[in-house]
Amino acid sequence: MFKKGILLHIVLIFSAAASFTGCTQNKHVKDTSDILIEMEVSRFEQDLFSCKSVEQLKLLPKKYPDFYDIYVTNILGGMVKGINSTPDDVSVELYRYIAHRDMDSLYKITQEKFGNFEPYREELQEASKYIALYFPEDTIKKVTTFISTFQYGSVYLQGQKEFGVGLDMYLGADFEVYQIINPENFPAYRVRKFEPYRIVPNCVQTYVDSKLEEFNGTTFMDQAIYEGKRLYLLDLLLPDAEDSLKINYTAQQQAWVIEQESNMWSYLIEKEVIFNSNKNEFQKHYFNDGPFTTPFGNESAPRTGAWLGWQIVRAYMDKHPNITIYQLLADKNNQAIFQKSGYRP
Repeated sequence: MFKKGILLHIVLIFSAAASFTGCTQNKHVKDTSDILIEMEVSRFEQDLFSCKSVEQLKLLPKKYPDFYDIYVTNILGGMVKGINSTPDDVSVELYRYIAHRDMDSLYKITQEKFGNFEPYREELQEASKYIALYFPEDTIKKVTTFISTFQYGSVYLQGQKEFGVGLDMYLGADFEVYQIINPENFPAYRVRKFEPYRIVPNCVQTYVDSKLEEFNGTTFMDQAIYEGKRLYLLDLLLPDAEDSLKINYTAQQQAWVIEQESNMWSYLIEKEVIFNSNKNEFQKHYFNDGPFTTPFGNESAPRTGAWLGWQIVRAYMDKHPNITIYQLLADKNNQAIFQKSGYRP
């Protein structure tokens, strides 16, 4: 896996059913009118599938000097490129890939759905303004669309500061092909989120992942704070989004965690979970994606450890408004963050 130049966001880990909704008196909503960013859209899949010969396809690396190699090496990978493949070999295999009738059909379906990408361009442009507001070193002005053969929904090219969107992962939960793909990889609770409204938050999540170091904590609280920081960043970068969209909950799941917040916390205290250092156990039960949180029953929301960590980080930042986002991300003393948050639901 390549981590320095690019971060890939696999949308399989998320599930949601929410939409962007304006919030009144949201302290995170800022005036971004003076941040001048014009988001450019490159339709890689259109240029790729319009190639009528291998020779035409060989011209793509010139137009997409960075993205082409990422696409054939990391997104499609073994489908078109082997260990010893030459550039000519890759061109031949890639042409076979686009010439296959199933891929041609998938391409046409994505164009029917996303022939007009303007609404998403506008939302990504606004999100990029918030990114520039909080992280001036990162100005993201480009998004590239592609087809991943159900591998990736969004990509952030960290070196190029560019978003990528795998259109075939947003064709709607009722898209029949999703129903026949291996159910172990595409269970119903995950397929529910393969909707166009996930495009912008998924892209922003890939960016957020680039701002946090890989998790290396040892306790439940360590991971809760880590996940809380990720979600707090989404508060800042997607201030108009509902909380359910940020954490990828259904409306019912969001209502459940709000209603059960104190009960969840009491359970974790009683069972001595919050400082549990059995990573396999607490990750499996409280942080991994799934239809629900096993210890809380099958009516519960999933990833409740992340949701609780989010509330802790929010409480901490509310009590310490002078802490910058850079200071928050750099602070690895999760026990101190928890104690200073005063979080007691």
